[in-house]
Amino acid sequence: MSDGERMEPSEKRQRPPPLPQTLTSNRLFWILNSTGWVGISLLTYFSLSLPYSQFELSYFAHNISQSLVGLLLTLPLRWCFKFVWSWPVAQRFTLALIATILFSMLWAVLRLLLFMLMTQEQNLWADYGGWVFPSIFVFFTWSALYHGIKYYQLLQKQREAMLVLESQQRQRALQLVRAKAEVKDAQLQLLRYQLNPHFLFNTLNSVASLVSAERMEDAKTMLSRLGDFLRYSLDAGDDMLIPLDKEFWALSQYLMIEQVRFSDRMTLELDVPANLESLLVPNMLLQPLAENAIKYAIAPSESGGTIRVSAQFKDSRLVLSVEDSGSERLGASNDILELSESGAGIGLRNTRERLKNLFANDFELLVTDSPLGGLCFTVAIPATESIREESM
Repeated sequence: MSDGERMEPSEKRQRPPPLPQTLTSNRLFWILNSTGWVGISLLTYFSLSLPYSQFELSYFAHNISQSLVGLLLTLPLRWCFKFVWSWPVAQRFTLALIATILFSMLWAVLRLLLFMLMTQEQNLWADYGGWVFPSIFVFFTWSALYHGIKYYQLLQKQREAMLVLESQQRQRALQLVRAKAEVKDAQLQLLRYQLNPHFLFNTLNSVASLVSAERMEDAKTMLSRLGDFLRYSLDAGDDMLIPLDKEFWALSQYLMIEQVRFSDRMTLELDVPANLESLLVPNMLLQPLAENAIKYAIAPSESGGTIRVSAQFKDSRLVLSVEDSGSERLGASNDILELSESGAGIGLRNTRERLKNLFANDFELLVTDSPLGGLCFTVAIPATESIREESM
């Protein structure tokens, strides 16, 4: 058993359970009711006893006893109000009105009887009207305060319930947002991880081919660049968005690896304006586009070709282009048809999915003819500036 589990019973013993709501309401009722009737006694003393110089003990005792009787009468009156609380409003109001009048008249009778018994004054029933009207005022005030406090408590409970419900809804919404974000991150990671092994297997096959052809220096160069590229993948692997200059550096490592493979058959042209280097782009975005250019343009051509990668700022968007000079075997239109029929390969499909996950529909991925003679893969994404802490 863990320490936390051993401490739990003692914590429960140290923390008494909260008081039930009924007990809290009863306590509040007794406090307010008692305070009110004490106030009635004080008001009666200063408004009647003092002006009429009634300083005898009997008058003082009557003052206290009538408040005590009034307090006791409010107990069955409260029970009546609670009994009819669930009734329709009209019926509840009618019964409350009748009960208040009856109890106030009863209190007036008891007050008068007590007064005659305690002060020895007799034949005061002719003054009953002067006793009953203040009684009606007191009990109607009591009834109004009772219903007002009751409705206030109900409103407070409803407000607390609404706050709890709103808090729960916010928590559920936050959990849903977090779940969606986790799913989105998982999808992005999965798509990115599909790219790295694909490139790694191709590179290792190329290294094996170079070793078989006894091109040891080229194999060493390719392995060295592969090590740099994989080290970069480990360092920046968790970053979904990276500065453009880092992306171009990683792409240059990849293309130089492939350049070793094709020797002098592939020409590279990289154009990154210095003012765009800090803009953010998805990690490993350009590599699958360059891979398709190599696969469909450079590899099938006996004389090789050119790959041009450029970046420009246009209409508040970052536009990236990967172009190739095409294949001697196929024209540009046939290249586009072949890419369409093959589903554009896993690299292009993953690139489109990654862009969709990161930017929703706020991106473009186009395949058009290139002035070089082959295809032009164009990606347009929102231009977002990064805060650079250190340079590559």
